[in-house]
Amino acid sequence: MAENKNESWKFHLEIRDRPYDLVICMGLSLTLVALIAFAPDNLARQIIGLIFVLFLPGYAATAALFPENDQIDGIERAALSFGLSIAIVPLIGLGLNFTPWGIRLDPILASVSAFIIAASLTAWYRRMTLPADERFAIVINAEMNFKGMPIVDKALTIGIVVMLVASVVVLAWAIATPRVGERFTELAILGPGGMATDYPGDLSVGEDARVLLSVKSFEHEPMDYTLVIVLTDVLDYNFTIAEYTVDWNATHALSPHVGIATNFTLDHLDYFNKTLDFSASGTGTWKMQFLLYQEGQPLTQESYREVHLWLTVT
Repeated sequence: MAENKNESWKFHLEIRDRPYDLVICMGLSLTLVALIAFAPDNLARQIIGLIFVLFLPGYAATAALFPENDQIDGIERAALSFGLSIAIVPLIGLGLNFTPWGIRLDPILASVSAFIIAASLTAWYRRMTLPADERFAIVINAEMNFKGMPIVDKALTIGIVVMLVASVVVLAWAIATPRVGERFTELAILGPGGMATDYPGDLSVGEDARVLLSVKSFEHEPMDYTLVIVLTDVLDYNFTIAEYTVDWNATHALSPHVGIATNFTLDHLDYFNKTLDFSASGTGTWKMQFLLYQEGQPLTQESYREVHLWLTVT
């Protein structure tokens, strides 16, 4: 209830007869699930997500553990809500780590939501079995009287309210427009077993070998790439390109200083994972270079990323 008369303002809110706070907990959890499913880039998702992780699990657990109004005071209840949330969410993640689902967005969202709903229903049941005057109640009383207040005090009061509102707006803007992190691209090669071991090293002419290639973009925008694979005897860029379309299902006979290349585009956090089967057609010690160029970068200059293997071909 709000009142504005003779420069005075009063507000009173009491939640006791019905556990609307628990309904809000469950409603926010389901709302977040819907936002992630249908509007993942929405500002509301980021705001509700913070509340979902940092407050709701602990609040629901505290409500289930302490359904009576005089068991703990409001400050203790708020502190427990934050503290238990910080403890509960990592424990749920630890448990998921030992399941087939792992620590991913969907399992974590489902598990934390299920915990919040289960704890809220338990708190609802325990609270409603108590007499109305013993149930936990949210009571808010606010009163402000400008009558007789000096102009300076009025101005300070209004200024504090404006600054609080502005702080909330700035916080929402900061959440909605996070800073772009470092921009880079990962380039890596692995052995045939998918590990950083057992790389081919000693080969005969024409002997088949295999490496696994992985490129991942952290550029925060779509990026075009050119990948060149070539045998050289020194780290240089004096090579020609035999083909610009790599058939990843075929075995490529690599000749020294004659490379193969392919073009592809990656969005932010996208992967380009390929298996390369190859053989070497010339004897000697060769540096098998994997050169990654970004959009518009000439192939005659130093590459954006480079990894290599040393091959001894007999």
